[in-house]
Amino acid sequence: MPKPFDKPIYVTQPFLPSLEEFCEGLREIWDNKWLTNNGPVLQRYTKRIIEYFDTDNVCLFNNGTLALQIGLQGIGITGEVITTPFTFVATTHALYWNKIRPVFVDIEPEYYTLDPKKVEAAITPWTTAILAVHVYGHPCQLDALADIARRYNLKLIYDAAHAFGVTVNGRSIAHYGDLSMFSFHATKLYHSIEGGLLTFNDPGLKQVFDYLKNFGFKMKPKLSCLEPTPR
Repeated sequence: MPKPFDKPIYVTQPFLPSLEEFCEGLREIWDNKWLTNNGPVLQRYTKRIIEYFDTDNVCLFNNGTLALQIGLQGIGITGEVITTPFTFVATTHALYWNKIRPVFVDIEPEYYTLDPKKVEAAITPWTTAILAVHVYGHPCQLDALADIARRYNLKLIYDAAHAFGVTVNGRSIAHYGDLSMFSFHATKLYHSIEGGLLTFNDPGLKQVFDYLKNFGFKMKPKLSCLEPTPR
């Protein structure tokens, strides 16, 4: 009989600071009692994310699934979307919850990302977008997918849950396509225990996404860290 390991070996295990360091980070939140609605901690975090991705076009969410769901709704995706079955099920859930029909095509054999040749063959009059997934940090075939999206007037959306720190030609992966979703779930190399992010090219979408995620309330254009919003 094989002997079991003395300690379990995990497929993934999150990086965590010391408990003391984490508790010290919570002190400000406990002192000001501002837990939600764009408090000062979130505002500083958003500023760091903007600096990291070198774009103001970001919108933070409580998880990546909700980010993708609202992203699809905010840019008006309907009908059919060509996507991959080689992904976590939430990619498809976001389509299904928006009453969008997923059209699955196969992946290429080297990096397991969406095969552009099969994408083009699957386009129909009802296709409105391509939803591709960067797998294990490997980028999709960006140029080929961008060319297809341009020729067929389709939106190009990336599930970048695995690709937070990935760069291509010196640019963050966030600058490719019309919209990218990043996950900060605890299983990711970079995580905030839970969370999600949208990056996008059209600056006008920032107001749309904020409106959708905030129950239809319109936020003030600029918010001081000392100015509370309704809780």
